[in-house]
Amino acid sequence: MSSILSAIFCWLQDFYYGLHDLGLTAWDSVLAPADATLASLDVSALSTPIIPDTYAWVLGATGLAPALAIIATAMLTRFVLQTIPFVRWGA
Repeated sequence: MSSILSAIFCWLQDFYYGLHDLGLTAWDSVLAPADATLASLDVSALSTPIIPDTYAWVLGATGLAPALAIIATAMLTRFVLQTIPFVRWGA
């Protein structure tokens, strides 16, 4: 009797693993177009400097970078406060 139960258990286990593999294959085939699209993107433009070196030293000397950081932080703080219900600081 135990050999029959063991055979049934082994068959059920193999069936479960087969379904699991089928599910993974189906999910992989769903994600394959997104993977191909992301692989085809060119990321070399992300490493090119937007501001030329001839102007970058002027921005550093005048302190524009800290000023932009302060403004960005203030805008982020305002956005976070406006996402809280019943808190509308400024419009």
